[in-house]
Amino acid sequence: MTKVYLLALVVVTACAPVYVPNVRNSPMFTKGGEFQASVQVGNGLETQASFSVTDHFGVMTNFSFLDRTRFNPDNQNDYHRHTLMEGGVGYFNNEGPRFFEVFAGYGRGEGSSVDEYIFFGSQSTAATGKYERYFVQPAFGITNKEVDVSFVSRFSLVDFYAFSNELASTAINEKPKVLFEPAVVGRANFAKKHMFILFQGGVSFGMSQNIYFDRRAFQFSTGIGLRLGGKKDLIKRID
Repeated sequence: MTKVYLLALVVVTACAPVYVPNVRNSPMFTKGGEFQASVQVGNGLETQASFSVTDHFGVMTNFSFLDRTRFNPDNQNDYHRHTLMEGGVGYFNNEGPRFFEVFAGYGRGEGSSVDEYIFFGSQSTAATGKYERYFVQPAFGITNKEVDVSFVSRFSLVDFYAFSNELASTAINEKPKVLFEPAVVGRANFAKKHMFILFQGGVSFGMSQNIYFDRRAFQFSTGIGLRLGGKKDLIKRID
C-alpha cells in the first residue's frame, strides 16, 4: 500500500518540479582535436565539456545542480534541489558555415521539492525522486567568426525508479516517459573564437501519456565558455 500511496502522492498533487531538464550541449565542432568547456546559470548551475576525438566523432559530459533547501513556510515552491550527471558520444559534419551533429548519451539525476502530498493529508513534506535518462540529440545550424547558432532537437527517455521522503521510500514501476526538449543555442565569439558567450532557450514537451512527475517546462541560461585546439586553418576557413 505504501507504494500505491506514494505514487499517488507524486501524481496528483505535485506542483514543484522533481525533473528539471538541463541545458543542451551543442558543441558545433568544426575539426578534430577541439576541446570546449562552459559554465552557465539559469535553472541552476550548469557545466559542460566536450572534445572532438576525430574530424567527425566527439564526446561530451554535462553536470547540472541547484540547491534551495532552506524551507520557507510562506513560499514552499522556493524549496528545490536537483542534480544531473551525464555523458554522451556523437557524430558531426561541418561543411563550410553549416554543420550537423547528433549525440546520444546516458545520465542519472534526482530532484527534490516540497508540496502537500495525499499520503500525508494536508501536511507539507519534501519528496525526492531518482531517475535515469537516455537521450538522442540531433542538431543543425551555422558557425562563423562572430556568431554560432544551433537548433537542437533532444529526445529524452526519463525513468524514475525511486521516490522517498522522511517517512517512506519506494521503487516506482512506471514505464519510462519520452520528452521532446528542443532548444536554440547561440554563441557570440571573441578572442579569435577561443572564447564565447552563451545564450540558450528551450522547452520540454511530454510525448508519453500519463506523465506522473512534474517537470520544468521552460529553460533559459547564459554563460561563458572557451575553445582550445582544433586545426589551425579553422579561422582562415570561416573568415
